[in-house]
Amino acid sequence: AVAHDQQFAVERARQLLDAETSRVVRSDELEAVSGLTRFDLARQFRAVVGASPYRYSVMRRLEAARSQIGRQAPLVDAALNVGFADQAHFTRMFTARYGITPGRYRELRSRGG
Repeated sequence: AVAHDQQFAVERARQLLDAETSRVVRSDELEAVSGLTRFDLARQFRAVVGASPYRYSVMRRLEAARSQIGRQAPLVDAALNVGFADQAHFTRMFTARYGITPGRYRELRSRGG
């Protein structure tokens, strides 16, 4: 079980990750906001959220990019807007998460699919 104060620490970290979908949040930032070491936070975060802070952050950033693509943002802009260093890395992560490339996702969205 996660102690009450650790649950608050995890929630503060999650709020930071939810707010910062345009960049990679560094572990020292998460330590500062949560008051836990990166190792304690990773363990508690995984227990509460079901994913590591990094994985959770990537999922939130991919969701933000998917939303931008749905609004017809250029793929490279969507990738850079959510903190991926390049479009190739973004495409690999997007495809791994959703099982479809960002370009194909855009095609389907533009057809109403």
